[in-house]
Amino acid sequence: MTQSQAAAQKATRQHTRQHNARLVLKTIYEAGEVSRADLARRTGLTRATVSSIVAGYLDNRIVAESGHGPSLGGKPPILLRLVPDARQLICLDLGSEQFTGALVNLRGQFEKQISLPVNGRIAQPALDLVDELVDQLLAHVTAPLLGLALGSPGLIDTAAGVVKQSVNLAWHDLPLRQLLADRCGCPVYLANDSHLAALAEYSYGRSAANSLVLIKLGQGIGAGLVLNGRLFPGEGFGAGEIGHVRVVDSGDLCSCGNTGCLETVASLPALLRQAETAAAKTPTSLLAVGRPSGQPITWGLLQQACQQGDAAARQVVTQAGEFLGIAVANLVGILNVQHIVLAGEVAQLGDLFLNAVQNSVARRVLPALAATTAVQFVTVETNLVLLGAAALILSQGLGVI
Repeated sequence: MTQSQAAAQKATRQHTRQHNARLVLKTIYEAGEVSRADLARRTGLTRATVSSIVAGYLDNRIVAESGHGPSLGGKPPILLRLVPDARQLICLDLGSEQFTGALVNLRGQFEKQISLPVNGRIAQPALDLVDELVDQLLAHVTAPLLGLALGSPGLIDTAAGVVKQSVNLAWHDLPLRQLLADRCGCPVYLANDSHLAALAEYSYGRSAANSLVLIKLGQGIGAGLVLNGRLFPGEGFGAGEIGHVRVVDSGDLCSCGNTGCLETVASLPALLRQAETAAAKTPTSLLAVGRPSGQPITWGLLQQACQQGDAAARQVVTQAGEFLGIAVANLVGILNVQHIVLAGEVAQLGDLFLNAVQNSVARRVLPALAATTAVQFVTVETNLVLLGAAALILSQGLGVI
């Protein structure tokens, strides 16, 4: 046997051992409590292999024996369970208004959460704020760190750990993974924030779909794609940048430099601008009479006016849903993904917005595709990006998700 063949065999054995170890831990994670004999049956591994793998997890205190199961005539089996607090995860969400971080355990439960206001910081001051947030979380760490994951707007090279471009933060080719790894001394993972939100819905939501698209609507609009159980970042890391797809010819100027982008007609700021225009055109509208004199229309007022049946407010919301439906129809036509999930404060607009999106999609795709496509609001309602960051660490670090 040549040296290269021996090395290949060794690598294959190591890969097999790692695969088996992850399979065993994933089975324990999903089962809650399970015996060694059941692990062997569920994984198809030999009892000796299972016992060896379990012994390693017991030594590392990731798994513990939790008592005895019911006897089937012989000695009661010893049950095994994951120890949720055996490791901790640092999860970060770089939002437009605040940077939020959390310490999370192996079951996705939040143990500490900290938010710091952005106050317009960009470039180096924004990076300094990330460092401050990480330092504050590190001060509360009580177990070995499994990893740190961060969700940021923009184009993220997930393989290299580099923020290629984040317009809002004025970051370009920032080697953020290495900077954070030097600071926290653990594996670091980066991803686009909308992509992490999609991973959170896929991992912790109620849908059993193997593929989904989550559209995150807020100050901007972005989407995350989970295809066949895996995040799809795109070849240039820009998959899901639907906020800057033109949906209106000769529309308003967008921050990206183009005109008529989806963000100019369906983001939260766009909805409020359109509500201001509607109030000026219809002085009797609740949008006009329901606010203090000279004050801008708030999101709460727009929501209230819709609930009370104000025609002008409902038209604003319906039109935004129609435009979003154009982008969704393109996703459905290209990918044939049957589960489209909407996240953000638009959920507060309820069926009025959702029906507008659904009707717009139905008019723009093959009827057969429309009939099998579900457009719905997110089922994981809070901390989407942070939960997605936790799922990313658990997937990469332990293979349990």
